[in-house]
Amino acid sequence: MLKTLEHNSEASKARSPFPMKKYATEGKNIPLKKNWSETVCTFTERYESISEEILNFELRQDDVFVVTYMKCGTTWMQECAWLLMNNLDYEKAQEAPVMIRSPYLEYHCLASFIQNHIELCKNLTSPRLIKSHLPANLLPLQIWQKKQKIIYVARNAKDVIVSSFHFVKNLGMWRGDNFSDYVEDFLNNEILYANFWSHIVDFWQMRNEPFIFFVTYEEMKRDLEQVLKRLSTFLDKPQLTKEEMEGLLKHLSFDSMKENKQTNLTDFMRHTSPAVNEDFQFMRRGIVGSFKDELTPELIAKIDQWSADYLGQHGLKEEDIFGNI
Repeated sequence: MLKTLEHNSEASKARSPFPMKKYATEGKNIPLKKNWSETVCTFTERYESISEEILNFELRQDDVFVVTYMKCGTTWMQECAWLLMNNLDYEKAQEAPVMIRSPYLEYHCLASFIQNHIELCKNLTSPRLIKSHLPANLLPLQIWQKKQKIIYVARNAKDVIVSSFHFVKNLGMWRGDNFSDYVEDFLNNEILYANFWSHIVDFWQMRNEPFIFFVTYEEMKRDLEQVLKRLSTFLDKPQLTKEEMEGLLKHLSFDSMKENKQTNLTDFMRHTSPAVNEDFQFMRRGIVGSFKDELTPELIAKIDQWSADYLGQHGLKEEDIFGNI
């Protein structure tokens, strides 16, 4: 049963281009035992009319999900996983954008003009790689019932805040003026898909489940080759030869991904969304620690305290998940 709460901040309402609410469900069959009805996600009101279709989405045996909070390296991981699942078929990868090859399950909840990716998923040939930013308790119920494979990518909070600020502001999905207001909305869970830390920590606590592959953006930047080896094993694919690995690593480098119009979706988004402004870049910097020269010391301290307060409730520190940043 879907539980809804009002999106309660008047200031954040003024900064949002669409009405939003907070949603939760009971979270059936999820391995992590907690009161899932209290784990809420801020999302558009359009979700309410489509939630049953998402929750009851019919899965196939070989479906794989890429689940992340937004701006955590989602597209990077989609391209990694899609190529491994499709035997490094680079030619096929050039036939369509990664968003079409690996559909975004709840995409059409964002606006009426956006293509229904649930239908796109249904028409996709197997094996399907499906993307979602939804938290555990709003994902399709069959994921947990069937223990469907999930690849989860996490990223440190401050880099997510910086990256998502530029992303949603230049997409016309947030109408504020500055980092200070955005940080305020983010920390108060008034941004799409928030609560950020709940999203991350829930999957961190389930990381040892055999059907969940947990990795961080920071780990992918430190040693992508080892991540790909682990991922191949998780996906039941043979380990790559030295030559295959070298070719894949080159394809997955930030510069190559940014030059590739099937992975850098800047033009794709500009053509499909009327609100995109000229400064929009789907792929911007692609580094760890971008917050250091974009956030003020005061905002960094504020975010760090917010993170410490939440993680402390679970006996965690940020470096336990991401290492030193």
